This record gives sequence, structure tokens and C-alpha cells, in this order.
Amino acid sequence: MACAAWRPFFTPLLPGVSFEPATTPTRLVGSSNPGTRRVVCRVEIPKMASRWQSNNGTATAGPSDRESLAQEIFVFGPFCLDALQRRIERNGSQIQLSARAFDILLTLIRQAGTVVSKSDLMASAWPDSSVDENSLRVHIAALRKALGDGHAGVRYLSTVSGQGYCFVGSVSGSDEVPPAPASPAYANNLPAHPRQMVGREQTVQDISERLRALRFVTVVGPGGIGKTTAIVSVGYALLAEFAGQVHFVSLGETYDAALVPAVTAASLGLPARSNDPSTGLATLLRGRRMLLILDCCEHVIEAAATLAERLYREAPELHILATSRELLRVEGEHAYRLLPLASPPENTILTAASALAYPAVELFVERATSGGSEFALTDANASDVGNLCRRLDGIPLAIELTAGHVGAYGAGAMVRLLDKHFNLLWEGRRTALPRHRTLRATIEWSYNLLSQSERDVLDRLSVFVGSFTLDAARAIAATTEDDDAILAIIDGLVAKSMLASSADQQSTRYRLPDATRAYAQERLAAHDDASEMAQRHAAYFLELLEKTDGARRDGFPAAAADQFGNIRSALAWCFSDRGNRGIGVALTAAAIPLFFKLSLLAECEHWAARAIDALDETAESARRSLALYAALGSAQTLTGQFDDLAMTCLNRALALAEKIGDLPGQVRLIDRLHLLQLLTGKFDDALNTARRGESIALESGDPGALSRMRVALGISCHYLGNLPASRKYIEAAMSRSGAKTDVDGEPTLDYPGRAPITLARILWLQGYPDRAIETAREAVADALTMNHPTMLCRAVLWAFDVFYWNEELESYEDSIDRLLAESRTHKLATLQIVAEAMKGIALLARGATGSGLPMLKGSVEKLQNHRFGAVAGLSVPLAAALAATNHGEAALDMINRAIAQARRCSFLMEMPDMLRVKAEALMRKASPDVLQAEQNLEHSLELARQQGALGYELRTAIVLARLRQRQGRYRDAGEILAPVYGQFTEGYHTRSLKTASDLLNELGFARSDRLAAH
Repeated sequence: MACAAWRPFFTPLLPGVSFEPATTPTRLVGSSNPGTRRVVCRVEIPKMASRWQSNNGTATAGPSDRESLAQEIFVFGPFCLDALQRRIERNGSQIQLSARAFDILLTLIRQAGTVVSKSDLMASAWPDSSVDENSLRVHIAALRKALGDGHAGVRYLSTVSGQGYCFVGSVSGSDEVPPAPASPAYANNLPAHPRQMVGREQTVQDISERLRALRFVTVVGPGGIGKTTAIVSVGYALLAEFAGQVHFVSLGETYDAALVPAVTAASLGLPARSNDPSTGLATLLRGRRMLLILDCCEHVIEAAATLAERLYREAPELHILATSRELLRVEGEHAYRLLPLASPPENTILTAASALAYPAVELFVERATSGGSEFALTDANASDVGNLCRRLDGIPLAIELTAGHVGAYGAGAMVRLLDKHFNLLWEGRRTALPRHRTLRATIEWSYNLLSQSERDVLDRLSVFVGSFTLDAARAIAATTEDDDAILAIIDGLVAKSMLASSADQQSTRYRLPDATRAYAQERLAAHDDASEMAQRHAAYFLELLEKTDGARRDGFPAAAADQFGNIRSALAWCFSDRGNRGIGVALTAAAIPLFFKLSLLAECEHWAARAIDALDETAESARRSLALYAALGSAQTLTGQFDDLAMTCLNRALALAEKIGDLPGQVRLIDRLHLLQLLTGKFDDALNTARRGESIALESGDPGALSRMRVALGISCHYLGNLPASRKYIEAAMSRSGAKTDVDGEPTLDYPGRAPITLARILWLQGYPDRAIETAREAVADALTMNHPTMLCRAVLWAFDVFYWNEELESYEDSIDRLLAESRTHKLATLQIVAEAMKGIALLARGATGSGLPMLKGSVEKLQNHRFGAVAGLSVPLAAALAATNHGEAALDMINRAIAQARRCSFLMEMPDMLRVKAEALMRKASPDVLQAEQNLEHSLELARQQGALGYELRTAIVLARLRQRQGRYRDAGEILAPVYGQFTEGYHTRSLKTASDLLNELGFARSDRLAAH
């Protein structure tokens, strides 16, 4: 509009004033307001004798002695601002502004299209006083409210993060390109260098190398992953290469996409331009070697992409580094996906030193301690901190926010807190951008950029725990959408960093970060279809497990193992107040093999009990009931709950198997019942159960089942002290080509190595120590590679005696430590106590009596309370240790109780050794009872010969020979020991045989040539 058009309006206000157009036109950067214009007129005012006061009395004009005053009048949108009168009107009606707000607005308008620093604005509004930025922000907010800034797409004021504010508008005029500013503002305007960047050194180097070679790199990743920190660090790293010409543009607070070119131009100090600032930018940057950083592009991605592509094409010396939660997808762009900080893997046992090797833990500790917290990383809390970092998906913002509260809660309590409810409201630094002050704000920023269909699908996908397949996503998330639409939406969510994906040779997996999932779950809970999604989720995994049931020999349930988090979540919903009991019962039964495969026995027990309680509410089949009772009884057996419930459940399951004629099922159940009877010390009952199982296996014609039952028979005979029968059964089982154990399918309690380890035990007792130890070592080596914690523990436990008898525990201590760790992790209570007893025995073998003796004694007492049937066997080394430390009376009391218990339950396998230890205790009493000791030693020899236990016979013969030696009865001593020693054909390097040989030499006993040769 020409200035002449405004004469009728202004002449009455300013009589005697000339009113002419300004000689130099000015232009304003593009605005979202169509037709918005800035009219600048020059008004010549005669000299005034006094200061003129505005109508509203809020401000005064310039000094009275000024010869003339050039006054600008601004018109933008429906507003007219008169600087002289300090008056602003909207459509002819005056708007009330405070003097400070008016000064700020006037300063911005006078430098329209240019970023005005906060300090300059405060200096113009408060020239004679010092104020903080909060005062400025208050008046900027008042201006925006008065101007309606941001309503209906209208924008006048733009915040340029870290720099200041800019008045934004547009006016029609020439399209000529303005000259570049004499002192361009683009030389190193980077934000402050990150005070400490953890775990991103290689990232900065990689991005820098890509920028050098490719010119245009977009760093992509979810909110809070540290994109801005990384690219600011890249900017500082490349300052020298670009001779300081590194310019940072934050688009995070530019909410109108149309303003992206204008904000970028203004931040570069480019004068205001009428139409398209992109042209001015391209001209300015053409031929200049510069690094332009465009941060936070996702919410204005179309405009940012268009600008970046144009600058890339038209400014060949320009390098562009952008950040976004999705790719710009334009010419020249190369993606760099910023990965989370490395966190410790699941179930890793950490020390403070080993935890700090992970950048996520290093960042956690740095942030926890920098806030003044008394938190310190220790060996005791290192694993909890590792769990926290992994649960937070290695996302730096999440780690920072959580670490700030560890001093108040403690690491362990915070792990439990995250398990119950992911806290999205913990606040971070006050100076952080609003979208980064809480996890909720970070996620909400991305969530609000999604389309409605993307939001709906993301909410539905929050029912998944951990990873899931595309088929699973389709089954749950598709309602009205077709497959192609769901696929496109999921691809979009991945592209926008809301959904993570990973691919292997078989399939692509998707996963929601835990914080995103927690947010989406809250949104889903408000949906009408939340229960439907939960039911579809449970039904899907029931179908998955039932579908793969027939493929167990091909690896089931290993193929479903990574879906266990989803199965657990589905079970929790099924048995909740809103759940579906029918699906829950079926899902529990279908998941039983998975529980056993993963050694989650306590959890199996929990869900099986819940499902059994719900059986009356559902019309369940006998097979499903059978599976549930069998699982509950077996889980209780392996976790060491030797009560009537385990026996009742197994007998109930066996009755159901007999009712439906399931012979293989009967064999498996008898195997479990047999183990429970052994563990509870019912050794005669166990033999009868194994015989019953053998008959059923013969009837079934299954060689594998027959082999399993003969192993059970061999073990029963072994406990009962019948070594020849035991060896016959074991060798028969091992010779059958059809013998096979199955730890991946049905939860059998058999395991690879059970028969060889049993054979190794028998071989040692029968006098073949070399073959025994070799067989045991091979079996243990195989067990240690077994991906089955429960079966590994049982194998290591069963092989222990071979190494103990052979006095080679030094080489076995690593296996004991592994047994301890696995039994603790998988809550195998009884096995853990037995492992602690073994550790105590190993410490005693190393001479560490001070630590070994109390550990062994405490373990034996616990096992007695747990009704552990073979506790008498562990009493032998305890009594021997007590006797060796001159606690003869205590040793005698201990071994007498063990012998009595062993006789009551027919635990005769170790009776010869018990009698030997009793004799040693009698000789260690304050008043030694040598006569009774001799009687016990002679009884031990006789019983060992009856059993064919040459190994025990040698140990007893050595003790009795030494007693005769002390009595001066050298010939009697030699006649006792020499015949026993002479029966051995191997093992002359073992400690017992060396001891026997040395003793015979001391006795000067004439030996045969065969004996002398060794």
C-alpha cells in the first residue's frame, strides 16, 4: 500500500508534519499471514518545545531539543504500530501494551528478519537496570498473547533457540537478492560444548568422516538418544577444517514449517526478504565452504527437507548435518542411525569394574554423582545398575533422568520400581529444552507428530513385551486396516524412530523401547478396545505355541524362547480380573515345555497352580489337566519343595495318563516320581517305581523309554549299594541305539550325561579311578555346554563325588562355582544349598578350614530341614572335617545320626565310608575308643567287599593298617592292605593308591613283582 493512502489517517494526528514514503524500501521475511505488509513511511516533525506524551500515558517520545525526528509506522496483518505515539492498533482499535513490551516489540520490528539477541532486547527495554531472562520471557509471552501469535497459523515472533528472537513477516516487492552481510553471523555459533560426552567418541569420528566424504548426513534416532549432543560435538571437532565456519540452526521451537527458510536465513544474519528466503540462502552459501547444522527437523520435515535439498544442489561447498527422528528422504542425504549406548546383557553378573566397561553404566554413574548424590557404584549394586541401563534401552536421556533419583531410592529399588511402573515424569535439568525435561515430554513430542492411524497402531503394539514379528503385529494391531496398510504404518513407525527393528536370516523383529511402550500403554488403557487387544495378544501366543507343538523335535520350544516376555504378559492378563481364564489355562499348558527349557521352574509352579485353580471354571480336557498337574509336581521337585503337594500332583497326573492310555506320558511321570522319591530318601519306593516304569516301557516298545527306566533302575541300585546290578542296568541303557534324551520337548527330568556320570561313579567305587575320572570329565564338559541350567546343575551335582573320592576337587571348583551361580539365578533352592555344601568341601580340601567348615555345616543343617534324602552322604565329609580338627565328640554325634538315617531309608551306598569316618571320630575323642574303632573299620571292610566297592575298601584298609602300625602289628597291617592294593589295575598316580604304596614300603611288606613294578 502506498504511503499516500495513509495521509488521511495520520494528518489529523500530526498537523504540520510532512508525510512521504521512505526512500529505501525494506523487506520482511516471509510470514504465514497472506497479504501481511510492512509499510514504512518517513515523517518529518518540526522541532518541539516539550516532550510529547502518548494518549495512554505509558511512554514518552524523544528529547525536546531534537531538530527533527524520523518516525516509522509499521503495518502488519491487521495491526498498525506508530513508534512516535507509542501506539499499536488492531483493525483501528487500540491494544494496551506495557512500556517494556512495546519497547521489545519495536526493537524486534526495527530489525525484522534478523535474530535479536536476548541481551540486546533486555538492554533496549531495561536500559538502566539489570534483569534476568525470566522478565524477558514474561513480556514476550504477553506480546504473543496480544498479537494472537500462533493462533490459526498466524506467526509474528519466532524463538531462535540459544540466540534470541526474530520478528517474522512478509511484504511484496522486488525479488532481487540482497547482498551478504558485511560481518556474517555464521562463524561458530555452536551451543556450549557438551561437558562430558560418554560413549560417543567413535560416533563423532564416524559422522565426521561421512561428512567429509558425502557432504550431507542426517543423524536419525529416537528422542533422547543424544542426537544434538553428538552433532554439536561433531561441529566442534570440525571447526578447524571449516575455518570456524560452522553454523548451528535449531528448529526445535519453529512450529510453523513455512518459517524454516526464514528462521535459517535470519539466524545466518541475512537481511529480510519478501518472498523466498531460500534463494537468498543459496546465493549467500554458494561457493562458501561451511558446515550447516539443522537440528530437530522431524516436526517441520517437509520444509527442512526442501531447504536442505536445494542448498545441497546449489551450494557445492556446503556440508549439511541434520538431526531428525526420521530421514528427510531427499537427494544427497546419507543416514547415520545413532544407536543406544551399550548396556550389559541380561543376566550378567557384574562387578563395579566390569560394569564401567559399558558406556550406559558410565553415563549413569557420572550423572548420579554429578548431582551431589552420595551414590557410589559398588560390586553389590553393579548388577542392579546394569539392569537399569538395559531396561532404559541405553537411551542417554532416560539414563540421565533416572540416575538423578538413584540417591533417593537406591539402584535395587529403582529396578523394582521400573518393573511395576515406568516413571515418565522424573524431571531433568531446568535448562533443558521443554521436550527433554521428562521422558513423557520427549515421547509426547514424537507421538504428536504421528498420524492418527500411526498412533492407534502404536498404542495397540504396546501389548507386546520385548520383540515381536510382523505376523504378530498384524494379528493384534490390524482392525479395520488391511495388511498392506499395517505394513506401511509399521514401516512409518520404524522410520520415525518410534519402533525399533532388527533382522536376521529368518525374520525381522520389532520392539518398542520400554519408555515408549509405557507411554503407549497409558494411551491404550483409555481406548475402548484395550481388553480386545489384550485378548488377541493372548490368543495369538496360544496359537503360536500350539502350532509349534508338533515341531518340538525340530527345536521347539527354542523358537519361541524369545517370546517368553509376551507369554508371561499374556498369562498375567488372563488370570487378572479382566482376563480370560479359558485362554489362561490353555496357554499355561502350552507354555510348560518353555518354562522347563528356560529353567523358570518357580514361575512354572506359579502359573500351573493358578491354572489348576481355574480348571473348575473351564471345560478342560484330561490331557491338559495331566500336563498341569505334572508340571506343578515336577517344578516343586526340582525347586526342592519336597512336600506332599508334589507327590500328590505327580500321582494325580500319572492316574490321568493311565486313564487315557498314554504310555509315553506314564514313563515320563514315573521318571519324575522316581526322582522325587530319591530326593526325599524313599530309596526302596524309588526302586519299585523304576521297576514299574520298566514294565510300562517294555509294553510301549519305545527303546528310549526303556533306556530311561533302566538308568533309573541303575541309580536306585547304586543308592542301595548294589553295584553289580547298577552297572548292568546302566551299561544296558547306554548300549541301546534307540536311547535318546529330550530336553527341548517334554519336560523330562532325564539329561544327557546322567547315564555316563552314574557309570563313572560305579567305576570309581569298583576300583577303576582312571576310567571313572575320564568318563566324568567328558560328561561334565558336555554338561557345561548344555543350554539348560537345571539339567546342567543336576549333572554337575551328580558328578561331584567322583572328583571328591579321587581327591581332585581343585580341577572341579570352577564347575561348583558355575553350579552355585546357576542355582541362585534360577531359584533352585535345594540345589543351591547342595552347591554351597560342595563349595565348603572344596575349601576344606584346600585347607581353608576356617571358611569351609562353617559353610559345610550350615548347608547340612539346611538340607536336614528341607527333608533332603541324601543329606547323610554330605554328613560324611562334615564329620571327617570335625574329626580332623579335633572335634571328635561332635564328629561322632554327626556320623551316628547319619548312619541311623541311612539305615532307616536303605541309603547303603556310602555306609562303608560312614563306618570308616565313625572309626576316625572314635579315635579322635578325648578318650579314644580304639576297640570300637577297630570294630567299625572291620565292619566297613566287610560291607565294602559285599558291595564290590573296592574304592571304599582301600580307604578303610589304609586307616586300619595305620592303626595296626601304631600298635606295632606291622605284619597284620601289611596283610590287611596288600591284598586290597593288589586288586587295582590302574590309578597308581592317585592320592589313595600312592598313600597305600608308601605305607606298604614303610611296613617293609614283601609285595609281588606285579605290585613292585608300579
